[in-house]
Amino acid sequence: MSDTDPSKGENPADLFRRQRDLILMASGDGIYGIDDRGISTFVNPAAARMSGYSVEEMLGRNLHELVHHSHADGRHFPSVECPIHEATRDGKIHRIYDDVFWRKDGTSFPVEYVSTPIWDDGRIAGAVVSFRDITERKRAEQELRDSEQRYRAMFDGSNAAGFLIDAETCFVLDENKRTCELFGYSEAQLRLLRAEDLFVGAPGEIPAFWRKVQREGAAETETPFAVTAEGERIPVRLSASRIRYANRTGLLVLATDLSVRREIEARAWALQSELHHVSRVSAMGEMASAMAHELNQPLSAVMNYLAAARRLSRTEFDGESRTIQMVEKAISQASRAGEIIRSLRTFLDKGESETEFASPYDVIHDTLPLIEPAVAAAGLSLSCELDPDAPHTLLQRVNIQQVLLNLIRNAAEAMGEQAQGVINVACWSSNDQIWVEVADQGPGLSQAQQAKLFQPFNTSKSDGMGVGLSICHSIISDHDGEICAENRPDGGAVFRFCLPVITPGDRA
Repeated sequence: MSDTDPSKGENPADLFRRQRDLILMASGDGIYGIDDRGISTFVNPAAARMSGYSVEEMLGRNLHELVHHSHADGRHFPSVECPIHEATRDGKIHRIYDDVFWRKDGTSFPVEYVSTPIWDDGRIAGAVVSFRDITERKRAEQELRDSEQRYRAMFDGSNAAGFLIDAETCFVLDENKRTCELFGYSEAQLRLLRAEDLFVGAPGEIPAFWRKVQREGAAETETPFAVTAEGERIPVRLSASRIRYANRTGLLVLATDLSVRREIEARAWALQSELHHVSRVSAMGEMASAMAHELNQPLSAVMNYLAAARRLSRTEFDGESRTIQMVEKAISQASRAGEIIRSLRTFLDKGESETEFASPYDVIHDTLPLIEPAVAAAGLSLSCELDPDAPHTLLQRVNIQQVLLNLIRNAAEAMGEQAQGVINVACWSSNDQIWVEVADQGPGLSQAQQAKLFQPFNTSKSDGMGVGLSICHSIISDHDGEICAENRPDGGAVFRFCLPVITPGDRA
């Protein structure tokens, strides 16, 4: 011991008391002592600070009456029921993990404490109380409970099958109702299964998926199938994330049934294919009708010339020559060709398409998903401004869809391979008319193109037939509407058509 050591030559008992006092002063926990009557004999600064009193204000006071007089709900707390005072009666250590002390300003704070009896010559002389403010712990516990409640609400209310698996064993630990419905197992049966029992995929796909979740913390895929209790395979979107529970690692798994979505997608593609087919058939019909019209005139001229030749031949050859026979056969064949052309034109004449009372907004909204993949594949996107309150009218749904698909497809082709290009689609109503607009960011229309825009067999495409816009014009005209096109001031072209608002009563 050095000469400067203040404890040099100090009485051991005094040294012990001084070290004890230093410990009490430095402790972050509140510490105080009471005698067998509950009167405080010492109080450390931390106890005073947490209570809002000074040390002097607490010494010599009944601390139960000062800081422990009431329960958390405000009810009186008799000292005979106080666990702190109980230590002075039964000589046992009492540990309480959830109680409250009261501050000088009348507010309370949550505490945990230990009351340890003090023995002196075989009798209980009092108790030492050590307490800690657990406000932060209580807040953390409440946040955890709130989080668990939100998790449980989300977990149980999810449309996806949700379950928790142990990261080490991969056994199912918890599941929601949808999991039982999807897989066809009871809760008890699921708890006997491991994750790999519930899903199948390509060779090695499922184990690789779980490893990815463990490695990266989360993963998602749409290629696996859920295997039900009956052996049925259901396509699912499988997503999983690594979480902590009970000081262990678990995997939170969500499996979303994709069978309905894929069925809808299949129907959409089927409808799109049907619309493409209708468009091609219509285009071929328009072309054939135009060709029949054009062929009818020279065929009629041929028949007239043959009839004249027949008359001349009969005059010159007395009606018996081989030339007259050939002319007669030519007239017969020409007449037959004319009948075929007339039959073809009759067949190609538009019949009455199925008409319904519908909202153009709904028709357009149902049509856009059919063309979005093709637009996205071209590196473009759709921007829509559709008025959901646009009035209903009598229309031919498939035909209006055909017009919209044709206009959007033309807009995409006009824009070529522009990066980040946008095709704008709008729908609104004005003055008992419903307007639909498709605008592109392409090079616009030349004067020559505008002059013959809706005429058959007019096209600026190297591989085009030039009948698409003619068909659109015909469809809109059949609806008593109008279609037009113009260049935008900021570049590109805009195609716009309108439909009159017609109610079923108007056509009655």
